[in-house]
Amino acid sequence: MKWVSSFKYLRINYVEDIASIENADQKVVFYNNISGSKVRVRFSNKYAKRNLVIDEAFIGVIRNGKDIGKAALKVDGKSVVTLEPGQEIFSDETLLEVSAGDKLYVLLHFGQKQVYESICCFWADDGAKVTLERNGREISRDIISEFMKNDPNIHMQSMFIGFDAVQVLTFDETKTIAAFGDSITHMSFYTNALTKRLYNEYFEKVSVINCGIGGNRLINDATFVKAAGKELLLFGEAGVKRFEKDVFEIDDVDAVCVLIGINDIMHPIQLEEKEETISSEDLIQGYRQIIECAHENGAEIFFGTIMPSGNDDYPKWWMEKFEKVRNEVNDWIRKGELHDGYFDFDKALQDANRPGYMRNNMNIGDGLHPNTLGGMAMAKAVDIKTIMG
Repeated sequence: MKWVSSFKYLRINYVEDIASIENADQKVVFYNNISGSKVRVRFSNKYAKRNLVIDEAFIGVIRNGKDIGKAALKVDGKSVVTLEPGQEIFSDETLLEVSAGDKLYVLLHFGQKQVYESICCFWADDGAKVTLERNGREISRDIISEFMKNDPNIHMQSMFIGFDAVQVLTFDETKTIAAFGDSITHMSFYTNALTKRLYNEYFEKVSVINCGIGGNRLINDATFVKAAGKELLLFGEAGVKRFEKDVFEIDDVDAVCVLIGINDIMHPIQLEEKEETISSEDLIQGYRQIIECAHENGAEIFFGTIMPSGNDDYPKWWMEKFEKVRNEVNDWIRKGELHDGYFDFDKALQDANRPGYMRNNMNIGDGLHPNTLGGMAMAKAVDIKTIMG
């Protein structure tokens, strides 16, 4: 038997105070494809500067649309969980019968005022669900700060605090697939569609975890945005630095699906206001590093080709430089030098009449981020038999 994450997102370091709550219940509901009789939750206060106090915590099961019960989550036998700044700790092992096909939920009650300094989050609405209630009233949109209200995609974003992973003690044969990348992975349109395909085809045999960070780059740390005069730390450490920890720290991962590189190409020109972008050689060297790391950890690694990012609002010289590097990198991925396979996301989403552009009906309106339909097209491009071995 082994512990397998049924649900996992990464903590995002916003630096700013982005919300605050008190006397409220947070509930995160998600699909589960693992069977077992013991569960545990990793509580997390990563990146925070203040203590986080969870007054009560529960994990529950929804089967055939009915809540069939929940169990209390404790740490060292205590119901109140106090996390110091930066602390991450697993709950005690908890007896709870869960089955593939169930939905699971984590319910946290916060009594005293708590400030959101870092969060787990996603954007797609066809996977996990987050609700935040006080006295039976939904308050998710009431708690956010002015800083977050300026985010153009805030209406799509779901956020939660207090934990980042739920694990089930299950069969050794159960496989774990990790999706690693930037916002296209993190937003979850693609990973939700891929998860549904895998769970339908491989019932009770596989779990999918999300290791994406919006704005993340492969080679360099959080981008210095010249207009803002600071690094946007929420973009995270360079992918080559965080890959091993974020993918393998708590899971025995069998395969990694990687899609990263577009921010390395875009950000130097778009946000740092440089005249040149990264070279394809530098990006490819970064790919080689994470390929080696995956293989050292006993996992296969598969790459997605980088999709188009065309936008008519961009200066033409931007696109010329973006496309040169993107196409060179994609050519390398398609040749399959060192990785275990690739999926042609570029081909699946590009506009046949404008190769540097994504099809209009496949993105959220910015030409860069796939929407639900785009995510489905990406998932369809993945050979799931290949990644399952």
